[in-house]
Parts: sequence; structure tokens; C-alpha cells
Amino acid sequence: MKDKDFLVDCQREYSSRKYLITGISMQEKQKGKHISYDTTHSAFIYTIGGEALIHFNDQIFHATADVVIHGAKNQKVSFDVISKESFIHLNVYYDPEVPWYGYSDIMNSVYKISNFGQDISEQLLSKLKASVERSSFDDQLHNNIIAKQLILSSFGYSMINREILQIENAVELMEKNYNHSLKLEDLEGVAKMNKSHFSYTFNKIYNIRPIDYLIGLRLRKAVNLLLTGMSVTDTAISVGYQDPLYFSRLYKKYFGIPPSQTLKNSKENTLLSNT
Repeated sequence: MKDKDFLVDCQREYSSRKYLITGISMQEKQKGKHISYDTTHSAFIYTIGGEALIHFNDQIFHATADVVIHGAKNQKVSFDVISKESFIHLNVYYDPEVPWYGYSDIMNSVYKISNFGQDISEQLLSKLKASVERSSFDDQLHNNIIAKQLILSSFGYSMINREILQIENAVELMEKNYNHSLKLEDLEGVAKMNKSHFSYTFNKIYNIRPIDYLIGLRLRKAVNLLLTGMSVTDTAISVGYQDPLYFSRLYKKYFGIPPSQTLKNSKENTLLSNT
């Protein structure tokens, strides 16, 4: 009963108390290496592979795939890998709202959640892992949204927004096929929604229209290509625009400068670095 009551308390605090996600990272630790440092944020540790003993001050937790470890800031944390393979884990770092006048302060405590692995949690963790591994854009908005749903699902919270998973399917399609001619019908198809509901839900969750998300994704990809010295025309084609002039107009509207200026700056920086 104590564990069940604790999970209910967690659901209550994490669904009502504000917190800011400060980072999400995948980490790998090799067997035989002892790693120790002082924590600066609260964090959830989700095991992806392997096993480890995680120490928070004088508390020890056995990290496995079916256990979620939560650490608090101002703790001495150390990792000892005990499996033959590397210990791979995904960390979600965050800072809780202060001041906080709730009757509990779970966000600033160290604890574990056993029996992690319900279907919705595994799906959310898989989506978040894939998104972190892509690392293809600088806007972490949708990563943070997935992470917050993952956190709630870790406590067995039943009011998870499953439409986030459907929308994430469309995001993944754009990430993998941004240089192809994608239509709204393609996105709504993988999301398994009708057109109007898909556009409404996407905008509601990410505060941006699907087409604008795709444009932003393509243009951020274009920056990286221009910085390698690729021509404006070749860059436009590489990110899905057959008309370089249209691409240039979009680029200038989005970044405030034409792509030719980014290319020029890149070449000048290359010359300076070689002198």
C-alpha cells in the first residue's frame, strides 16, 4: 500500500507542480569504470541497456530496465556498471518550481519506481530515445513534451495524451524524409488522423502548423549544408526545394539574411581559420 500511495502522491505533484526540463541526454558507461560527480538538477534515469548500481549519497539503487531511478540536486552520485555489457541510460534533467507550498516535495528527493514498463511508457521512452539520437534540430519543444508524458506514465498516470505518440509518428516522417515532397496527406496518414484533426492537434501540442514545422526543419538542415560550403542551389535541392529562388525567400524570411550570406560567411571563416 505504501508504494501505491507514493505513486499517487507522485501523480499529484507532477501533474500540478510546474517544472522546467533543462536537458535530455543518452549516456553510456563502460564496465569497470567508476564515475562520480555532484548533481546540479533533479533527474530521472531510464535504463536502456545493461545494469548498474547507482549511489546517491548513502542510498544505493540497482538500475535495470524495469526500474526508474530519480535523483535530486546537491547529491554525490556515482555509477558502478555490474553487467557484462555497457550501461546505457537516458536522463531527463529538470528544475522544480520554487517556492512550492504543496504537502510533499518529491521532486527534490531520491527514490526509485519499480515495475516500469507499461506499454504507453515503453512507447514514449522509445520515441524520446529516437528523437534524442537524431539530434537534428535545435528546438527541444517536442522532446520536452514527450519527456513530461513519459514522467507521468512512469507513475502509472492514466490520463496520458496518446495523441502525442500519433503526432510523433508524423514528426519522425518529416525528420527522415524532409528532402522529399511531403504532403499533409502523408503526415495525417502515419498519424492515423483525419486532416482537420491532425492539423488542429499538431498545432495544439507543438504550437506550430505542420507545414511550418517542416519548413523550419528544412531550413535548419540548410544552414548546416551551407556552412560546409555547399552552393545555394545544391542546398535548396538537398533539403527538398527544386526552386532556389523560393528557397532563398523562405530562408531570408526565417533567418533574416539570404542563404548566400550564410555561405559567404562560411567561406570567410574558413579562410581565416586557414591563415
